Amino acid sequence: MRKNYFLKKILTIFVIALFFATIINTTNATNYSLSKDITTNNEEKKDISNTINQEILLPKPLKTDFILEETFSRRKSVRNFTEEPVSDEDLSTVLWSAYGIRSDTTMTVPSIGGKHGSIIYVLKDDAAYIYNPKNHSLEFYKDGDWRDIVGWQYKAPIQLCMCVDTDKIDRNLGGAEVGMIDQNIQLISNAIGLGTVVTAQSPPAIDPLGIPENQVGFTVIPLGHPDYNPYEFQNRPLWISFLPKIKMSDINLSTALEERKEIAEFGISISKNQISQMIWSTSGFSPYLDKSSDSIYHKGRHRTIPSGKGYYPIDIYVLDKNFIYKYEANLLSKINIVPVDFWGFPIITYLMPIKIGNFKQNIADACSESNIADASMIILFILDREKTRPEGAPDLSSDELLQTWYHDAGAGIQNLLLEATAYNINANFYEIDDKQAIINLLKLNEETTIPIFAAPIG
Repeated sequence: MRKNYFLKKILTIFVIALFFATIINTTNATNYSLSKDITTNNEEKKDISNTINQEILLPKPLKTDFILEETFSRRKSVRNFTEEPVSDEDLSTVLWSAYGIRSDTTMTVPSIGGKHGSIIYVLKDDAAYIYNPKNHSLEFYKDGDWRDIVGWQYKAPIQLCMCVDTDKIDRNLGGAEVGMIDQNIQLISNAIGLGTVVTAQSPPAIDPLGIPENQVGFTVIPLGHPDYNPYEFQNRPLWISFLPKIKMSDINLSTALEERKEIAEFGISISKNQISQMIWSTSGFSPYLDKSSDSIYHKGRHRTIPSGKGYYPIDIYVLDKNFIYKYEANLLSKINIVPVDFWGFPIITYLMPIKIGNFKQNIADACSESNIADASMIILFILDREKTRPEGAPDLSSDELLQTWYHDAGAGIQNLLLEATAYNINANFYEIDDKQAIINLLKLNEETTIPIFAAPIG
């Protein structure tokens, strides 16, 4: 019996020892497994970090055969997109056209007073990136899908967010540069079969992304494949004017972007046809009728540039050696009898003489640029803030929204310089320093008028 007692005790001790040994082994195995998993995760995180910190080089941009004036004439806003991804080649083409470095090391948009200050954030399904023009690449900014947060107005595969670095450029002049960039995006998107629309919100929609304090968010541009056929146009100029009808040049958009230049020497005469082309490019009505299948946003005739809420508050004045004129893009639009852009009525366009005499030297003095006086023609871009608060529509006349209207002027300047390139005409633009001098010259309302740019041509 005593023997059995000892056997039971030994067996009990053995079982207890076996139990604790199992626990210790299991714990060690578990600890090893956890340690291995942590190591693996750290390695994975390390790999991800390396990928994140690495620049994504974009492929070579594509070229388009679309004639420059045709892209002006086909410019339109697209708001509805399919889920089809935007290819790397197409994204590369859009970004280079927007704000890329050309073969002569300058950018696809001109500097304003020798300064560039725009930043393009590219929102994709995996992360937010910043476009690096120097390397033509995407730099990682923040992980996550921010497209529907920032680009909440219109859902699209890519959202492009335009910001201005206020340490580098004045906020309003930055708005003008963004206008040039946005115009390039619209033109090239149209040419390669993509769609886009310029949107702006206040406060800026990009704020949730957490951009640096010195940057100001401005426009958000959805980019994708339209969910309908948006580019069905018919050439129906119906042009009623003493100005010659708009013609297509022999230069395509890609070449114009690559060769666009600003020249500070003037004095070459330009033809009446060239004058018509230059002025029309700034904000004229398209000779094409839009026959696209988009019934909600269908328009009969579009204009060569967009404008916030369709207000078009930038007045265009033209000076030659004999007169100062005011450009009227379409009489029917001016008198507001019919929605001319919807129905596609005739384009009744003209230059209205408002002052006799040669006042080009006045413009040169107001810009502190003596060479301007030698130009064959000068185009002035002047904001009428009264047009930014039309009756029965949102009031967008506050100082905080001035950059919106500088955006309009920038888009018009970009078109003008591209059109001058097509006709091999010298052209440039300058900020108007002495705004009061221009207001006095044109007898404008000093409380509601802001002269922005003067563009000498020829």
